[in-house]
Amino acid sequence: MKQFVILSLLLICSICLPAKAQESQTKQLKDFLKGVVSTEGEQINENLPVYSFNMWASKKAEHTMKLSVDNVKSVLEKAKNYKHVVITVGIHTIVKIVNLEDCSQSGAWKASMPKGVGLIQKGTFSKKEDYIKNIIGIPDNQIRTVYFFN
Repeated sequence: MKQFVILSLLLICSICLPAKAQESQTKQLKDFLKGVVSTEGEQINENLPVYSFNMWASKKAEHTMKLSVDNVKSVLEKAKNYKHVVITVGIHTIVKIVNLEDCSQSGAWKASMPKGVGLIQKGTFSKKEDYIKNIIGIPDNQIRTVYFFN
């Protein structure tokens, strides 16, 4: 009987813990975006929070652009005219540019890349503070979208 109770508790915990982690991803995304864009009334899929952001941010942003090696310099120049700039990589990474003055040269991007803070989803979110070249990765076929907010 004692083993049954222990197994039952383990089963309940194994079911509840992933749901708790998903809730915290939604909360992490909302906290991450505080002061950048309102998440009020927006649907955030607990399994695909970055995808959810992509869906409604394109309507709320003042301007959006795809990021590529060919336009990275003009995107970063344009960023200087906005209060907040957010970049997503596919449906798994979201990055805020936090300092356009503190930059590090990127050979892959052929540009000087600013400091940022990002959330990378690998099951659950992990936070990374670094130059954005180290958060968004090297140029490849993934879709990188830039959202400009004031």
